[in-house]
Amino acid sequence: MLSDFHGKLDKELGPRRILHIKECEVCGFDEIYYVDPETNKQIGMACEGCNFIRRFVDSTKTQSKGSSLIRH
Repeated sequence: MLSDFHGKLDKELGPRRILHIKECEVCGFDEIYYVDPETNKQIGMACEGCNFIRRFVDSTKTQSKGSSLIRH
């Protein structure tokens, strides 16, 4: 199960570096925020306990603001 979640994380967020970790308000596990290692911009967050991944949409690329929610 652990590698399956990390595989999905790799697929959805790609290369990343940890920006911040806080306790998830839903499940109590680590909620981890990530940045792109090259641009240093926030790209998403994930909680393995909730099996939850959110990719933040870059408005300069898509011309729309918001985020993409992925539940597995």
